[in-house]
This record gives sequence, C-alpha cells and structure tokens, in this order.
Amino acid sequence: MQFEQLAQQYNPMIHRIMNKLHIYKNKDDFHQVGLIALWEAHTRFDETKGDFTPYAYSYIQGRLKNALTKDAAFSDGTVLTGETALFEGADSGPTPESAAIVHLCGDKLEGRARKWFDLSIVGGLSNPDIARKCNVTPAAVRKWQQAAQKQLQEQFGDSR
Repeated sequence: MQFEQLAQQYNPMIHRIMNKLHIYKNKDDFHQVGLIALWEAHTRFDETKGDFTPYAYSYIQGRLKNALTKDAAFSDGTVLTGETALFEGADSGPTPESAAIVHLCGDKLEGRARKWFDLSIVGGLSNPDIARKCNVTPAAVRKWQQAAQKQLQEQFGDSR
C-alpha cells in the first residue's frame, strides 16, 4: 500500500488522537508529527505480532505526547511575546519610559496573570522557577502566562 493511501486512511485517527490529547494550538505541526509517526509505524511494523491499527494508534499517540512535552518545555523558556530573545542586545538598563510601559501593562492584569507578570517580566524568573517558588506545576504557570497574554491582547490589541 502506498503511504498516501495509508495517510488518507489513518488521517481521522490522527485527528482523533490530537483531540483526545487536547491539542488546539499548532495543529498543523502536530498533524505532521502524527503523519511522520504513521510512516515510522508502517516501516517498523511486524505482521507476526498483531494488527497494524492498534500498533499505529499507540505509536502515533506516543509521538504526539513526546511532541507535546517538547512544546511545553519550549514554552517554559519563552517570555510574554513568545520571543525568547526579546531583550537581547539591550545592554543599558531599563529607561524610565520602558519601566512605565511595563508597569502600565502589569496594572492591566488581574489575579494569577498579574502574579505571573510580576514574577516573570518584572522579576525575571523563568516559568519553571515560578512553579517552584509558588509550589505549583509548570503547566499551571503556563496557564497563568496564557491568561496574561490574553488579558494584554484584549487591553492593547494584537499588533501582529
């Protein structure tokens, strides 16, 4: 069987696994991971050990879980804009204008989003450091970060 036919046949399975894992961002990237996993499962499958469908399901699910873990680890190292090098090259300290803008942004936030902003943007802590300091999971801190991003986008608009 050609891989194109196999991909078409198992495409609903890939989407079902993505939905089960609550993948809602970067869907195209994760779908690609699922297709690569399907191809790997197809090339490594041994017919003497059972049916292909359950093997493919577990293989694809495992690869998508690994990709989610890597994606979460990456987002732990990012700052509010998603750019890891937002302040790279800024050798002088903050100017009064930039400090005022930072405080203006922080004043627009509420709840845990404000806590994340104060610890991350103002305090310079990474998401894993915030999780340890607040005795919560890194996933909880990522949700705080996402809430801060959403609140700021609602306040100031998305400039992209």
